[in-house]
Amino acid sequence: MGTRNEVLIGQRIKVWSAFDSCFYSGTVDDFNPENNTHKITCDSEEVEILCLDSESWETISNCSLMEREVQPSDEQNPLHLQQCLVSIVSKTQLIS
Repeated sequence: MGTRNEVLIGQRIKVWSAFDSCFYSGTVDDFNPENNTHKITCDSEEVEILCLDSESWETISNCSLMEREVQPSDEQNPLHLQQCLVSIVSKTQLIS
């Protein structure tokens, strides 16, 4: 079995953005042990390279995803989530 960091590969996670005051979701695609970073492909298809040790994040279970998809209150949230993802992408481009 791999390290805790390697075990995250393939997992769905959500990462808190203090800048945007919301979570954004994605899939952990890779781990680089040389600099302790994970490659995360966001649901917006943007790619983030993050050191998860310095981020607030949690895994997303398949069950919670299915429950979330059927919540009527989510009808109000997609625009906010989209704005959050756009802001994160813009921030990433500024840093690059």
